[in-house]
Amino acid sequence: MKIGIFGGTFNPIHLGHTNAIGEAKKHFCLDKVIIIPAAQSPLKTDKPMKDSDRVEMIKRATKYLDFVDIDRLELDRSGVSFTYDTIVELKNKYPDDELFFIMGEDQYDSFDRWYRYDDLLDLITFIVLRRNGSTKQIEAPFIAKNTSVFEVSSSEIRKRINQNEQYSHLINDHVYAYIKEHNLYEEK
Repeated sequence: MKIGIFGGTFNPIHLGHTNAIGEAKKHFCLDKVIIIPAAQSPLKTDKPMKDSDRVEMIKRATKYLDFVDIDRLELDRSGVSFTYDTIVELKNKYPDDELFFIMGEDQYDSFDRWYRYDDLLDLITFIVLRRNGSTKQIEAPFIAKNTSVFEVSSSEIRKRINQNEQYSHLINDHVYAYIKEHNLYEEK
């Protein structure tokens, strides 16, 4: 089986994330995509929303994507989430499957800052989803595909919520309802 791995803080998950999952599945003929929410990204300083809220929003955003699973392994491990540790664990969990790590151009650009990045290249194939029209050279062993990228960021959504600006068009309706119902990301 071909399994895509899609990690991040998902604080909150947005249409850019679900678009990337769908595009990766289509273009690389993935059988399944596993979303792995990070307890804490080593390259981000802000503390994400509670794990239970982020997992619930992921469930709601991917409700109709029958090829998506959520794995809590980084949340259950807690602390800073290093992709290397996660991939080693997943290789043991799925020894007979082909694993692909899905990333965007921005992650590709900072890949040399990742923990044990050289070792990661020996463990898993990395997919880079480039913006349509991008001329960025993606070097082997990374594989790339130009896709329709939905430009949005979780930090922009949090900022809009704090400034009482429109953001519902950037996230799944079920995620929007959850954020409103629980007053998430509002400055207290």
